[in-house]
Amino acid sequence: MKKRFVSLIVLFVFVFTSLAGRCAYIALGTAYQISDGYNSYTLDIGTLYTNIFDRAGRRINNNSKSYVAVIRPNEKCLSELELLFDEDETAQITSELSLGYPVLREVDKKVSTKYIKIYEKICDGDIPAKHLIKKEYGGLEQYVSSEIGSLSVNFSVDALGRLLSGDEGTVVNNNYDSTEGIAISLDNDIQAIADEASLNLKKGAVVIMDVENSSVLASVSRGNDYVNRAISPYAVGSVFKMIICACAIENDVNPFYNCTSSIKVSDTEFHCQNNKSHGRQNMKQALANSCNCYFVNLALNLGKDKISETAEKFGFGKAFELYGDWTVKAGTFPNKSKLTSLGQLSLIGFGQGLLTDSPIHFASAVCCIANGGNYSYPTIELKDCEENQIISDETAKKLQQYLRYVVSDGTGVYADYKGSCAGKTATAQSGIYSGGREILNTWFAGFYPYDNPKYAIVVMCEDGASGSEDCCPIFRAIVEKLDKI
Repeated sequence: MKKRFVSLIVLFVFVFTSLAGRCAYIALGTAYQISDGYNSYTLDIGTLYTNIFDRAGRRINNNSKSYVAVIRPNEKCLSELELLFDEDETAQITSELSLGYPVLREVDKKVSTKYIKIYEKICDGDIPAKHLIKKEYGGLEQYVSSEIGSLSVNFSVDALGRLLSGDEGTVVNNNYDSTEGIAISLDNDIQAIADEASLNLKKGAVVIMDVENSSVLASVSRGNDYVNRAISPYAVGSVFKMIICACAIENDVNPFYNCTSSIKVSDTEFHCQNNKSHGRQNMKQALANSCNCYFVNLALNLGKDKISETAEKFGFGKAFELYGDWTVKAGTFPNKSKLTSLGQLSLIGFGQGLLTDSPIHFASAVCCIANGGNYSYPTIELKDCEENQIISDETAKKLQQYLRYVVSDGTGVYADYKGSCAGKTATAQSGIYSGGREILNTWFAGFYPYDNPKYAIVVMCEDGASGSEDCCPIFRAIVEKLDKI
């Protein structure tokens, strides 16, 4: 009863203010001046921007519908307001209608109304890989988005700008239901797998790539901000040891080394994690044990020229185009003059010092190793694989075996699934401190399945404990689901 009474009061107010306000508005107002040739009034319902589809043709953006109500300034529409809006909004809409023009309002659902017209509006629902796609995150839309369609309602008006009685409006659909757009390499199913597996990752990134051409199948960035961690550079630590191994195998260098938990270079002493003494070991064993001392010694044996040449082939320290003009900034790699310092050369041996890289770029290095030594820069474009053999197939196969051994017998054991996973852990010092504690970037970078590599997967946790603890379980959760598709 109270609701009906309020509606009657609102109706009375509307009729009175509509007559008085309309006269004053036409006489004094400037917001809606009507020229002699002007005979219509238009409400814009929605604008359609470039459609983006995944590799299977499924919508990534423009993937949902919302509803808008077009309310004309008459008693019949006013009588239906209570079906859609609460008392406060009804009063506000009534006040706006008193100016004599239709009002547009979003509504939660499509309610059956006789006089108020409700239209569907294209919008974004839950966007897969939002940091990679959405404009506000600096994603793909920033580089490809343009207006391709619109939907509006056109009303006829007289010479004084008054709506013609009985005109319910004409819908103008200008390519609003267009399926024009671009398709990218993302796979919505694989993206969903990565999202679910990384739910407990508070801050970090996950990247899944097609081994054959380094095209991105899924990209996750976790953290309550607009930073896309998948394309941001971080200290990489021991995952870089696989690049040092590639350099050593290519140059036929595979020394034995006796690790006593530390190694002194000039005036600097380097240690293995937790001061562990690994004893006598070869490269395969040292990679599985993530022995820093071994890799310091190996880097000193290889020298700055060979390491720099290999790192350059893998694209470290180089920017690259992810899609069209979208250039991803490079991580850092020390130049040869920096590596003249034995300290810096030692640090690069286990992925520390002046080296940083992004998860998305490092995933392309994993692709190369898993793809017989053929390297491609990361991309979200759908394109043919480019042949760029940077290490031999024999080197790649041997390194694949080493990375399998890391998972079967080394630090990556928590990443294994059905004996088909290979990769490398890392616990990298960032040089950034919070509350007197150094923040660690932890990683697992690997491929699956081992006997026929299809996916390169990189998991990075910002402010983690260890690659084994933080990242290996996420990798395993991903491959368990990939195994079923």
